[in-house]
Amino acid sequence: MDHQPTLQGVFWVALGGAAGSLLRYLTNFGVEFLHPEGLLLTATAVENVLGSFLMGGLFIILTHRYTSGNLNLFLVTGLIGSYTTYSGFGVEAFLIHDESPILFFSYIFSQVITGVAALFCGMWIGRRFVNHQE
Repeated sequence: MDHQPTLQGVFWVALGGAAGSLLRYLTNFGVEFLHPEGLLLTATAVENVLGSFLMGGLFIILTHRYTSGNLNLFLVTGLIGSYTTYSGFGVEAFLIHDESPILFFSYIFSQVITGVAALFCGMWIGRRFVNHQE
């Protein structure tokens, strides 16, 4: 894959991103319709697991069978990337796993913990902002 962005590459990412965003939107409706309680089976959980599954398969297929950068940009970066960012996290963890199991687990736990911590910090700041505006 090229490291320099091209207009053609931007087009394929945008097209895949539009399709992935729509797929995510429809998944939310589908999960809510099929499972309205939404405790553990939430739309985000479905998107993360399904997206990770698709990312894993596409990652292997595209890196071993196809050299089309545009197909990779459309499917992996655009479609799956906009459907879920968790799938990208999975691929990075897979690549790190080959280097060191300790680094692998450190990466996973640090991402999850800092991600949740960042969410709470953002919520705290958002609440402060909203309360300050009232």
